[in-house]
Amino acid sequence: MGGSPRRADSEAVNTSRLLFPAGVRSNWHTHTWGQLLMVEEGEGRHQVRGGPVVAKGPGEPWFTAEGVEHWHGAAPDEDALQLTIYEGSVEWLEPVQDEEYLVTPQR
Repeated sequence: MGGSPRRADSEAVNTSRLLFPAGVRSNWHTHTWGQLLMVEEGEGRHQVRGGPVVAKGPGEPWFTAEGVEHWHGAAPDEDALQLTIYEGSVEWLEPVQDEEYLVTPQR
């Protein structure tokens, strides 16, 4: 699991800028409220369990609904700086396997 948070939290909403070095991704996880993410720099990747891996570039946001298992991180060969906004707690699950991560992403 990776990413270096730079946090600016309120009492209810967590806002972080996560720097994922190339090849680094989060574990599978869920949020009690959901999560809004946006790549600020580089190329990010994300996947909802059972769905395709999706590549995102700077300025491309995506939302994952509450309770949905997902992961996010950097491309294998490029860092990604991501802005993340969520409320509530995170349930961390198992690591994302290389077989799941190292597939050709959709755009």
